[in-house]
Amino acid sequence: MFTRQLLTRPLSQISLALATMSMLSGCIVVASPSSANFHQQKELTLSASSLKKLDIETGAGSLTVKGSEHANEISVTADIYTHSSSSENYEFELSDSGSTAFLIAKNNKSSSWGGKSPRIDLVVTIPTRMMLEINDGSGSIDVSDIIGSVDIDDGSGEIKLNDIIGNVSIKDGSGKITLTEIDGNLSIDDGSGSIYARGISGDANIEDGSGDLTVRNVKGTIIIDDGSGDINVEDAGGLKIIDSGSGGLKVNNVKGGFEIDS
Repeated sequence: MFTRQLLTRPLSQISLALATMSMLSGCIVVASPSSANFHQQKELTLSASSLKKLDIETGAGSLTVKGSEHANEISVTADIYTHSSSSENYEFELSDSGSTAFLIAKNNKSSSWGGKSPRIDLVVTIPTRMMLEINDGSGSIDVSDIIGSVDIDDGSGEIKLNDIIGNVSIKDGSGKITLTEIDGNLSIDDGSGSIYARGISGDANIEDGSGDLTVRNVKGTIIIDDGSGDINVEDAGGLKIIDSGSGGLKVNNVKGGFEIDS
């Protein structure tokens, strides 16, 4: 019955119906954004004989940096997830100028719908004696075995640092922070997320928006400006709390004095 009626319709009506269906189908295709369904792995290396610092700029994705006593070069392995194989979709470069190396790894397309977001996961090996500066968008950061200062500016994602001989500075938007065995001074400016720091040979200056804060085994003085969350301090050379905000406060074995302004 339906077939007979369709065949008896004027050709103009049939053409109009087909055109309408084609337009609707076209809208669906255009409205479908890209997702990271394409994966490739790439590697870069750079001689580090004259280098003293590595500057890393990353977008979305995990970042692991390891120091090695046997390394005489910077080596980078990247797992790149994009919506196609075109190199126009991402930046992945390793270069140097003077005594500083520069690593850039970020996707040019960051949106996705109904699929995985584009990202670049990095594993970086560097000589142990090298300063490190990281400017990261999102994703976890794991740094270990570095002799040199470490400076991190991070949007979101978990941060882990272990066995760092040098001063550490962290500015973080959100995400858990775990620091162990830092032979130097520590500075943290954190938006949200828990903070755990243990084994700091120098002073620790911590400004925290929200999240629980635990600091242990600090030889120097701890200065805390906290918005909300529990504060737990154990074994410190000294302690000054500018603002404890809201949350519990537990202090044990502070040798050089304990001061609370607010």
